[in-house]
Amino acid sequence: MIKKIKNNKNGSMLVMVIVATGIFMMMLMGQIGLAVLQQKLNKIHLQSAQALHIAEAGVNYYRWVLYHDHEEYCNKEACKNPGNGFPDYGPYGPYPYQDFEGNITGEYELYITPPALNGSTIVTIKSVGWLSEHPNIKRTIEVQCGIPSWSTYSNLTNEYVVYGNTAVTTGPVHSNTAVEHAGIALDMVTASKPNYGTELGVFQTSDPNWDGNDPPQNVPISAIYQGGREMGTQVGIISFSNLVIYAADLFKKATSSGILFDPRDVGFYDEWSVPAERSCISSTCDEGYHIRFISNNRFELSKVSAVRAACGSKPSYSINTEGPPTIYNIPANGIIFVKNNVWVDGQVDNGAAGTRATIVAFKDPFATGLANIIVNRSLLFTNYDGTDSIGLIAQNDFRIGMYSDNNLRIDASIIAVNGKKANEDYSACLGFRYNKLTVYGSQCSNLRPYTGNYNNREYNFDGHIMFSPPPHFPTTGQYTFISWEEK
Repeated sequence: MIKKIKNNKNGSMLVMVIVATGIFMMMLMGQIGLAVLQQKLNKIHLQSAQALHIAEAGVNYYRWVLYHDHEEYCNKEACKNPGNGFPDYGPYGPYPYQDFEGNITGEYELYITPPALNGSTIVTIKSVGWLSEHPNIKRTIEVQCGIPSWSTYSNLTNEYVVYGNTAVTTGPVHSNTAVEHAGIALDMVTASKPNYGTELGVFQTSDPNWDGNDPPQNVPISAIYQGGREMGTQVGIISFSNLVIYAADLFKKATSSGILFDPRDVGFYDEWSVPAERSCISSTCDEGYHIRFISNNRFELSKVSAVRAACGSKPSYSINTEGPPTIYNIPANGIIFVKNNVWVDGQVDNGAAGTRATIVAFKDPFATGLANIIVNRSLLFTNYDGTDSIGLIAQNDFRIGMYSDNNLRIDASIIAVNGKKANEDYSACLGFRYNKLTVYGSQCSNLRPYTGNYNNREYNFDGHIMFSPPPHFPTTGQYTFISWEEK
């Protein structure tokens, strides 16, 4: 019996060993399987991270493309647009991705969404990247790049400019020479030169003299410059001379999908100009045209044949006689190019869709002509959320005339290419000054601007126009990333 019990115990031990071994093997296989799975996951994670790196390389590559050509949206290929069998403006590619040793390890595709024809400067870049050995593992990055326009600045001048003790500037201020501010600057104030004589390049009367350094090292903290101030080599120059080339480019755009008005006579007018407005420069439109914005993305155009009498040596810049208006639609790309002086007023009103237009006044030859833009009656937006945007680019001066609104409001981004933004003091002739001038937008003036016929002045910066300026407004600087998102 004892022998049988021993034999039974031996059998039980064997069973226990087998069971324990089985459990151990199951646990071991589980651990091995888990380790293999973890290794696969780590490998997939690595491959996914590398695919993201390749997608990001595609984004950086296309930003480089835009650096060299601000309006290249198809990477030198046939442009692909939605609705023509291609999704989201692409794909372009695939293009090979090389590692640091020059080996091709992956590929990426690009989808480029250009700015709206009459809209912003924002370009959307979507890049899809993957490894050559693992094409099913893809990562997608979408970024928005924008290039700042001249409307980035609330006030931009080529010359030395002064802001009095009642002035409050609400956006970035820049001068290619120097800025003296005695009021309050709520945003950054910059000047391209480190000094103005013995003064700092951006100064107030209580500042110490310039220390001779570029940039200066003795710039005190100031209650006036609440947004800060910079000057000298740390600040670039914004070239007004390049605007002549820019105007020639706008002229080409006006002849394609814009609108062109040329008042010259037979043998001189541009063949692309509106026929009904030709051959009037010696009669019914010798002073220029009057544009009044109206509803439904339209404007009225009248021929101006006479202006009111001057105030001594100061021209009135005010309409005396004009013809009946003709109604035109604002063109697809928003460019209204006029080869004469232009008076502008009215209210843009195209509902929630907004109105976007740029009026350009340039006479031939573009380098030396003297076309002006004048606003004597209020020019107003309906929407103040960025959907309405008006640009006024004058070859010579931007003027406010002798006979203007008592409370004049101008909603626009203004550039006086060769001249100045100016309003003469007509009080000697009028016997009074008008009450208030309000500008909402931005102001750029080659020569020093001044306003003498209004007792009160208010300048408000439209923050929407930094990357969403009026159509085809001049730009400054390079494309910068506005947003970065993985899709």
